[in-house]
Amino acid sequence: MKIINSHYIPLPEPHWLIADPCGEIYEHLGTLTVIEQNPDKKKGEYGIITHQHPVVAFADIGYTEDAGENINIVASLTIPNGQVLDDIDLKDCSQICLSKVRSLSSIRFNILAYKLMVSKPVEDFDLGELIDTLKRCSIDLLFPEEDLQEIDLTVVNGAYEGMIVSDLAELFFAVPFYAVAYKENGKIVCEIEDEKILMEFVNQARAYLHINPKYRFHFRTSHEDLNEIVEKLNNELNDYLERKEA
Repeated sequence: MKIINSHYIPLPEPHWLIADPCGEIYEHLGTLTVIEQNPDKKKGEYGIITHQHPVVAFADIGYTEDAGENINIVASLTIPNGQVLDDIDLKDCSQICLSKVRSLSSIRFNILAYKLMVSKPVEDFDLGELIDTLKRCSIDLLFPEEDLQEIDLTVVNGAYEGMIVSDLAELFFAVPFYAVAYKENGKIVCEIEDEKILMEFVNQARAYLHINPKYRFHFRTSHEDLNEIVEKLNNELNDYLERKEA
């Protein structure tokens, strides 16, 4: 395809911090728009296609534990000649927070984590790595302070039939159980065949202990079909906490 036009639009400060589909975080300095010819050969018509690429500075401030998480070097983030993410379209990125605010609520964090999780195989997503990346960028996570977190597992009907999710108002986000849960004669049938999917909830709990080591999680459900899953989750997490404290 032939490029018809391209132009760069710088964005005013404060800039947004954005995450690409792999979970890398950048400061969004501006947008490079590229317009190309996109003829429809079947219809014999002329058309165009538009790409919008983020122009960014790296938001990873690379602090060390000895320096402290609140070290203030935000002023050093802006790179005068930003890097063009030529292999990433802006529509595939997620806004996180303003560069001068640097805080993320648990609900917005859940939404970001879920978008990253569904964009790749479940086993390739690591919640702990995302939390570490946010910390490196000095983004504070505004999570509930209560030590006990009770997580309700429910079955969602409709477009996400056969998925088990938790309340987004709490810490946990949706985990796809479509590989182990299916509907038979109007009833959800659960077969624990893929322990990696089952353990994703436990992995989330472990990751959140890096934010607040005093957290104590308890899974529960009002669906009889999920009782076995809830029991396994609680037992596994309790075993992990006992091993950690030993």
